[in-house]
Amino acid sequence: MTFLVIGGSSGLGRALAERFALAGHPLVLVSSDIRDTQAIASDLNLRCAIPVLPIVLDLADPAVSFEAIDSAIASLPPLAGILLPAGLNLAGDRPGQPGQDFDAIVRVNFSVLCRLIDHYLGVLKCAQGGVIVGFGSVAAIRGRTRNAAYAAAKRALDSYFESLRHALSGSNVIAQYYVLGYLDTNLAFAENTPLPRASPRRLAEVVFDRRQRDFGRTFYPRFWYPLCLLLRLLPWFIYRRLSF
Repeated sequence: MTFLVIGGSSGLGRALAERFALAGHPLVLVSSDIRDTQAIASDLNLRCAIPVLPIVLDLADPAVSFEAIDSAIASLPPLAGILLPAGLNLAGDRPGQPGQDFDAIVRVNFSVLCRLIDHYLGVLKCAQGGVIVGFGSVAAIRGRTRNAAYAAAKRALDSYFESLRHALSGSNVIAQYYVLGYLDTNLAFAENTPLPRASPRRLAEVVFDRRQRDFGRTFYPRFWYPLCLLLRLLPWFIYRRLSF
């Protein structure tokens, strides 16, 4: 069965692609940089002896189209899942940023992902069963000056996945959502983080192992759940003084 990986050229997307390919699943890898995606696809083709098709697609493009993905999927075994580790985080993401930056962040982290899910939902429902896996961020738990549009988009994606799970209740398609803490990826901008960064490879193992479980929403790593709960409960007069 085929898996579609959106944002499959680096970080978590690359780790997910490798883990699912090692299990024998054909892949469609989508990213904005065909050079990286082509190299990963060639490597996995050789090592795993399965079809891995690279597709170049810029999610930030207002005229984004899924036609190339449609053609790739049509040439492979039935679609069994969509993995959505794609993300865009800009250093200047604060209230007052340029409109084009805001729009790009929202498209990559929210609106185009939702459109893509809607586009392939019928395909998954017609298959023997499938899974849609979204990835959020602890940055969305409470708004702050930094990462303003990114956090807002991830909070919207969280809500969309809750609606998606409700809509799919009783069907053969599962919607899963991971709220992620710090990962050791390029989105961290090589900054020092107050808590350890989790390994994308380890998370890919978790996603693969739990791909058939209808758990809905979970935090990864798990220690983020009580921390985020405390953050939500902080009174505003305290929270507004924090700088992080």
